[in-house]
Amino acid sequence: MKKITILTLASLLLCSTAFAQSKIVDPTAPLKAYAAKLLPRCPGGVLTLEPINEPGPVGFRAYGVTLRSSDQYCGTQKFLLHSPKSNQVLIGTVIPLPADARPAAQRVSAKASELLSKKLTASVAPFPLPDGIKAVTMSRETEYGPFAYRGFIDSSERFLIVGTRGNLQEDPAKALRNAIGTAGAARRGNAAAKVEIIELSDFQCPTCARAHEKIEPIIQKNLSKLNYIRIDLPLFEHHEWALPATLAARAIQKVAPNKYWSYVDTVFKHQEQIGKQTFAKWFANWLEDNDVDPAAISKITSSKAERTAVLEQVSRAFDLGVNSTPTFIVNGQIMGFGPEGTFTIDSIKSALGSK
Repeated sequence: MKKITILTLASLLLCSTAFAQSKIVDPTAPLKAYAAKLLPRCPGGVLTLEPINEPGPVGFRAYGVTLRSSDQYCGTQKFLLHSPKSNQVLIGTVIPLPADARPAAQRVSAKASELLSKKLTASVAPFPLPDGIKAVTMSRETEYGPFAYRGFIDSSERFLIVGTRGNLQEDPAKALRNAIGTAGAARRGNAAAKVEIIELSDFQCPTCARAHEKIEPIIQKNLSKLNYIRIDLPLFEHHEWALPATLAARAIQKVAPNKYWSYVDTVFKHQEQIGKQTFAKWFANWLEDNDVDPAAISKITSSKAERTAVLEQVSRAFDLGVNSTPTFIVNGQIMGFGPEGTFTIDSIKSALGSK
């Protein structure tokens, strides 16, 4: 009887220890889950989070986030900064600033200009955000007007942080949708649908044209089951007519909205033809063929306010780490496209319950 009691106690102790161990939770698990929702979803994606035991931005614990993928175009490496005090999270790049007596704005200007090999002028917001960080705007001139990159400096003013900002207790997918800015974007489908697809694409991007050819039939077939939003992301410093094509699209959306999706189809289908002439000439012919008032269109395409709005749209995307096209955001999850887009197309079909 005594032996049985001892064995029973030993068994209970083992069970108790196992239960206690099962209750131990990885303290970085919430951070890893947050990063997984915010970073792109990739084929064969494996995300790791490792603490960085070196001095960094004041008030934050720093981690290295690595996303590996079987798609060479989809993986990424970022820093993740977490404030235990406020639960504020920043994911992006951390850049040490020159350690001298110049004001922070001057040091940010110098460092950003050095990194981009372009002259930038920085300004620092006067009022701090949680944990003492301050918003930073870095602007430079382009042929279309001023273009801004944004970031933050920590309370020590020794580090520039370029990336996304959120809170561990908030859904990063919701924050992403709000930050990308969909007001005024072209929409199709059912606004109340459970499936939301946001496309960011460039009219002059050949991969965007291939993506459009493959995904458009899926969209057309499932319009009742999805809320589809298209946002222009013209990479204007690499594609000479991408921004004029974007301005034209914005004008059509306002002047002749029933022609908008036809315009999108036509531009993607005839990229090569457009490239053999000026975009202005091709577009003038398109307007004539489609009986759209060129004067009403010109009023918008020549507007400084419209150009500024497009540049701001690109800047917002860059702030979120979206700087390649096409990029699809499916129910708040970023997805790149890669050379063929098989993984993204399959994911869209899966979200729609389509084969």
